[in-house]
Amino acid sequence: MNDLYNFINFKYFCDAVRLGSLSAAARANFVTQSAVSQGIAKLEKSLGFSLLVHQPNRFKLTPEGEATFNYALTILNRIGEFKNSFSNKGEPIVGNLEFVTTFSFATAVLPRYLKRFRKEHPRSKINFGLGKNDEIKKMVSIGKIDFGILPDEGDLDEFEKKEIYSGSFKLYVSKKIAPSNYSKLGFIFAPAKRRETLLIKKGLAEAYATHFKKKAEVIMEVGSWDVIVHLVAEGMGIGYFPDFFGVHHKGSLKELPLEIKSHPYTMCAISHRDIPLRHSSKLFLSYF
Repeated sequence: MNDLYNFINFKYFCDAVRLGSLSAAARANFVTQSAVSQGIAKLEKSLGFSLLVHQPNRFKLTPEGEATFNYALTILNRIGEFKNSFSNKGEPIVGNLEFVTTFSFATAVLPRYLKRFRKEHPRSKINFGLGKNDEIKKMVSIGKIDFGILPDEGDLDEFEKKEIYSGSFKLYVSKKIAPSNYSKLGFIFAPAKRRETLLIKKGLAEAYATHFKKKAEVIMEVGSWDVIVHLVAEGMGIGYFPDFFGVHHKGSLKELPLEIKSHPYTMCAISHRDIPLRHSSKLFLSYF
C-alpha cells in the first residue's frame, strides 16, 4: 500500500491526462515514457481499479479514473501551493498563473491586467493559451487548465463561473473617414448565425434608412472580431463588435452616430467545480 502515498505516481497520472499522452507527461517530468507507464500501473494496483483504457495512440479515462484525476489534481495543487508558499527569504510566493482565453480578449483587454500581475509578483511565471469557446470548456472540464476566459453564452452550468468583464456591442467606423462619407460605407459583420449579428440586423435597417436615407448593405461577413476591427480601421466599412475593441483602438476607431439599441455581453472565468482554484488564479481574477 506504500505506493498509494507515492505522489509522483499521482503526478504522472495527472500530467498524462492534462497533457493528453504518456509521452508528454514523460517530457514534463524529465523521465522515460516507461517510467510514467509503470508509475500509473503501480497507482492502479494500489488503488485497486483501472484509471485508463488504452487505445491505439491514445487513452481515455475510466469513470474511476476521472474521479481520481479530480481528487489527485486538487491534492497536487494544494501541495504545490504549500511548497511555494515561502521563498528562501521567507517572502510569500504567489505561484504560477496558467489559463486559456479567447484571442480577442487576450489582445484587447488582458495586457494591462497581466502587466499588473507581473509588476506585483515578478517571481511568478505566466503561461496562457488561446482557444475557441468549445476548446476552452473542454480543457477546463478535464482539468488541463486552472481556468478559462470566454463569453458568457451557451451552457456553462457545469462550471464554477465568475463574471469578470462586461460591456456592449457597438457600431464603429474609422477615424480616417469623414462623416460625409459614412453613407458610402457598407457593414462588416460576424457571420449571420452569430447572436450579435441577428440582434443588430433587427433594428439596423430602419435606423440606417432614417439617418442616411438609403438601405443598409452588408458587404462582408467575417468570422473574427479582430479581423473586422482591422478592416474597419482601414476604412473598409462599418463594424459591429464588443466595445473593448473600441477602447483598445481608440486612436483609429470611433462610434458611428446612429441611434440604435446596443446589445450587452459578459466575459466570464470558468473553472472546474471539483478542483479549487490555485491562489495565483484567485488573485489574478480579483483584479477584474
